[in-house]
Amino acid sequence: MSLFAFLLIVFSAGLHASWNLLAKRSTMSIAFYAVICMTAASMWLHTQLWTPVNVPDLPGAFFVYVLCSVSFDLCYCLGLVRAYRTMEMSTAYPMMRSLPLLLTAAVTSLCSWGAPLTPLALLGMGVVFVGCMMMPMKDFSSFNFKDYLSSRMFFIFLVACGTTGYTICDSQAQVVLREAYPDLAKPVVSMTFYSTRGIFLSTLMGLAVLVFPGEKQNFSSFFKEKNWMPFAAGAFASLTYITVLMAMNYVSNVSYVQVFRQLGLIFGLLGGIFILKERPALPKFIGVVLIIAGLIITVL
Repeated sequence: MSLFAFLLIVFSAGLHASWNLLAKRSTMSIAFYAVICMTAASMWLHTQLWTPVNVPDLPGAFFVYVLCSVSFDLCYCLGLVRAYRTMEMSTAYPMMRSLPLLLTAAVTSLCSWGAPLTPLALLGMGVVFVGCMMMPMKDFSSFNFKDYLSSRMFFIFLVACGTTGYTICDSQAQVVLREAYPDLAKPVVSMTFYSTRGIFLSTLMGLAVLVFPGEKQNFSSFFKEKNWMPFAAGAFASLTYITVLMAMNYVSNVSYVQVFRQLGLIFGLLGGIFILKERPALPKFIGVVLIIAGLIITVL
């Protein structure tokens, strides 16, 4: 992994924790996420006006990946809404971030996408995963494996599958785009893709607002009450993912992007404790140490 990719992911991790903090402080809903997506799409719509890419003429595979990506993103949204309604951020956020780590590594390895992961990298990812799974624990004596099999875990798993799916699809879509325009600068590749994806995702989330009961009223209330929270979260989410997409162009395997995004857990933990006033616990801090250690092992 290049230093530039690392810096992009660290910046992204801080922003990701920030918009999740805004989402947790607000009443998380499908309408809230729809506003996030529409705000993010609006910020990068200008790309369609100056990009040298003729989007309609791109190969069919590109649009297949985009459609799959936004479908996974909808799954992510549905899981996120339920998870944040029933769990603390310092509990839900670590688990939502840790599961995609192993799922992404497993899928990319099985499909032979990207360079093979080294045994040391896999060990580091495993250490990060253990650290992430420790963070929801209140204390070591209260550990119960059944807690990880509760009904709430279904929504955590839905978020994890959504994250894994759209991360892999977005990476592959950019591969198709780079092959179609090999001389195009990598940042322009990412901006063009993100802008195109944003149009598709905003359309899908708009339809979801119309379909799910009560969401249309929730959507209109953000404008009537001048609630700035989802719009600020959308700006943060936009900058979060555009930097992730750019980082994907500078790594040999997208799993490296996924593992270093776990740095956001540290920001999420601190935000949950100092802003949301959630109770700190020793396993959480030990989990942070393991995450940092695992990240170091991954890049050795």
